[in-house]
Amino acid sequence: MFITRFVGRRFLAVAASARSESTTAAAASTVKIAKNPLEEFFEFDRSQDEDKPVVYGRGWKASELRLKSWDDLQKLWYVLLKEKNMLMTQRQMLQAQNMM
Repeated sequence: MFITRFVGRRFLAVAASARSESTTAAAASTVKIAKNPLEEFFEFDRSQDEDKPVVYGRGWKASELRLKSWDDLQKLWYVLLKEKNMLMTQRQMLQAQNMM
C-alpha cells in the first residue's frame, strides 16, 4: 500500500506538471489522459502544500438535466461515477493509514 501510494504520488506529480495550465480545476478533474486506467482513481491537481480551496462549478438544476440528451446524461453519469470512485479511493487510503 505504501509503495503504491508513494510511486503513484510521484508519478502523478510528474504527470500534473507536464500538463498545460490552461485548463480549469473543474475541467482538469474530469478530463484526464491516463495511460493506465487505474490512474483515474488518484487526483492529479492538488498538492498538500496548497492552501487554496479548489473552485468547483455550480450544481445541475433538474430543468437543465431534462433538456440534455440521453448520451450527454450517460457521459455525465460516468464522469460522476469516476469522481465518486476517486473520492472513495482517497478515503480508503486515509483509513488504511489511520489518518481518518
